Amino acid sequence: MSIPITGMILIPLGMILILMPWRFCLAGLAVFAMMSPAAVINAGRFGLEPGYFMALLIVARTFLSVMVNGYTFNGFVLAAMRPLLLFVAITLLVLFVALCFFQGHVMTLPGTAGFKSNAVRVFQFGRNNLTQLAYLLVNVCLVYSLAHQGALRGWERLVQDWDRALVCALLFAAGVCAWQFAALYAGVPFPGDFFYSNAGFNRADSQTMAGLFRINGPFEEPSTVGYVFTGFLLFAWARYRNNQTPASAALVAACIACLLVSTATTAFAGLGLFGVLALFDAASGRVRLLPRAPSALDLVSIGAGCLALAGATVLIMANWQGISLMLTNVLVNKSQSTSFQERAFADLLALNISVETYGIGVGLGSHKANSLFLTLLSNVGVAGLFMFCAFVFRLLRFSPPQRADLQGRARAVLAPLRWGLAGLLVIHVFSNPNLSSLVLWVQMGGLLALAASFRGATALRRNVRAIEWPGVVVPDLRPHQARV
Repeated sequence: MSIPITGMILIPLGMILILMPWRFCLAGLAVFAMMSPAAVINAGRFGLEPGYFMALLIVARTFLSVMVNGYTFNGFVLAAMRPLLLFVAITLLVLFVALCFFQGHVMTLPGTAGFKSNAVRVFQFGRNNLTQLAYLLVNVCLVYSLAHQGALRGWERLVQDWDRALVCALLFAAGVCAWQFAALYAGVPFPGDFFYSNAGFNRADSQTMAGLFRINGPFEEPSTVGYVFTGFLLFAWARYRNNQTPASAALVAACIACLLVSTATTAFAGLGLFGVLALFDAASGRVRLLPRAPSALDLVSIGAGCLALAGATVLIMANWQGISLMLTNVLVNKSQSTSFQERAFADLLALNISVETYGIGVGLGSHKANSLFLTLLSNVGVAGLFMFCAFVFRLLRFSPPQRADLQGRARAVLAPLRWGLAGLLVIHVFSNPNLSSLVLWVQMGGLLALAASFRGATALRRNVRAIEWPGVVVPDLRPHQARV
């Protein structure tokens, strides 16, 4: 076991953050989650990511608080998480059934194979099953911890804390991408050993296509930049739609720039999704491209944006030959690439696994398709996929409290987190098969935390005895908590 330079810096920092007020814990979790190819501790080929290190600290802080308060859990949060808890139970049951009936008969492609079709093997219990189960349990505990802590705080303060945490994560990831861009094109020193210290990942920085560098920033590969920044872009756009300030516009521009320099197919899909949403909002009058009464700061921001656009245009024209070839490879000839064919083979194999197992699956971690949808279908079957989708659907359709003074503001502040989570889920439909992606679980935990906080505000004002979640009525034994 070894502690890389990343751990020497982030372990003490994490220990300090977990003892500070909750807003600093959220910011630390969001920023640490950006460094997935880094590790604070390496044990053989396994590395503990900074995000999961911070998640474990948050879970420990929450459950210590639960024990001190007589093992009092939040009944609303547990009821809201019922589909997710059933998903965990189905995951364990499916693995047991698969070991009894499908072991040695069904062909799978484990995640460690890297989509290589010649690495197909018959299903058998392995390390991937244990690691994915461990990640799932930690993520479920993290979601509960975030919601439990959120229920104890005022919703207005919690909204600000989550907004600042996600903005900090966005700026950090964008800053690392810009730093790497300057390092590759201008020779600026870049601490690659700090950001890519995880022994379980192969370094994917300094990739090139058509003579252009592909930026992966603090993430494993350029496609992960496309995944994370699609969520950030929709989050920033919803934030800008609520309050059209230069700062929000700058966040949108930063997300677009990071997606472009990654040159990943996933990034261009995210840009296409954003383009459709932005055109719809502009056509429906939800946003104005120019403020009605621009201030001096607005005029300066517009001027800076025009200068940046002009500079980008000059750079594009100067490198158009390479950019044109890159776009052709990524958008036009993608289906002819070896990578696409291998990923398509993994998807077809996932469908075949679902048919051979009668929709039951072969256990979490046994097969890795190209998308999370097909990965879940082949791993935990139709029942597991349904429960996971049910949990996400409940989060996205959560209704704010039926109070006139909360309705409008609640919908406005929920929109950025909803759209951020929706952006990640859209990418998961056709790309990024990793259920253990911490960014996804942090976003889900944030939405559930706001739901619990809104519920607490309503309960204190009206002293209600039952709280309605879509399709569920949860008894309320205390204003904030229920003893379980």
